[in-house]
Amino acid sequence: MNIDYTNLRQLDLNLLVTLDVLISEASVTKAAERLNLSQSAMSYSLKRLRTILDDDILIRTSREMEVTPYARQISDRLRQILREIQSTLLEKETFNPATANETFRIAASDYVEATIGVNLLQQLNAQAPNVRIRISNLDKETVMDALDDNRIDMIINAELPLKNWHVEESLYREEFVCVVKGDDSLTKLSVADYTRKPHILVSMRDDFQGKGDEILKLQQQFRQVIWSTPHFMAVPLLLASSNCVALLPNRMARQCAKAMNLKLLPPPIPIEGFTISLIWHQRNTNNPQHQWLRQKIVDSTKDI
Repeated sequence: MNIDYTNLRQLDLNLLVTLDVLISEASVTKAAERLNLSQSAMSYSLKRLRTILDDDILIRTSREMEVTPYARQISDRLRQILREIQSTLLEKETFNPATANETFRIAASDYVEATIGVNLLQQLNAQAPNVRIRISNLDKETVMDALDDNRIDMIINAELPLKNWHVEESLYREEFVCVVKGDDSLTKLSVADYTRKPHILVSMRDDFQGKGDEILKLQQQFRQVIWSTPHFMAVPLLLASSNCVALLPNRMARQCAKAMNLKLLPPPIPIEGFTISLIWHQRNTNNPQHQWLRQKIVDSTKDI
């Protein structure tokens, strides 16, 4: 059945509530008291209802007011409609992680996955054993379109171009460190050491240029990048078996240093850090499932 918007505009929710109470109480006075209205206001609402519905709703008998057959006929259906309105508009959807079986799609680099993934996975195992996480590669050229098209639920990354319908929450600030293999003789990197050693670069670009190269250029210094990869987690393995150096995010480097016998050194030139943020589409801001997972992600960054 099509909706007759023109006729429906004559009704408002207050009139439906008033009609339900009038039928229930079969009394203008009692209905007014129940809704905390004056008797004149209730009488006016009854007059409007009689005009719209073309029915008296209540009729006076010798002893008391009586509900009309039409009003009695629609009473149960009216109560059901009001319950549906209440559950749809006023009762917020809840999310129970213990019984949920949702799959969440997150775009993130392997660095982010390695940095917060352990804590997040532990929380999911303990609180939401049937919830699944799908991590997808983060392509900066297409990831925002994927978010807008609802192909992913959220992004964890730094420095993305946001629109006014995107919501961003900062998770943590990250800095860079230089990483070499553990038995390297260096205990401190000079600019000369830094430019002399071959470099491994993490980059999505094809030009073998990265953080700090502009500063080196101003000093008429250049480094030799011999290996460029888009994968952060490949770099510690490459460093452990070579004489190369690489700039890596500090948290990830600390995680890998002990396991792979790596040494961390401060960069000899100022290298600007970055802020990792959680990004989602505003349509999901009040989504209970998303709210829960976003909080778990925030919690996962507190002790890293």
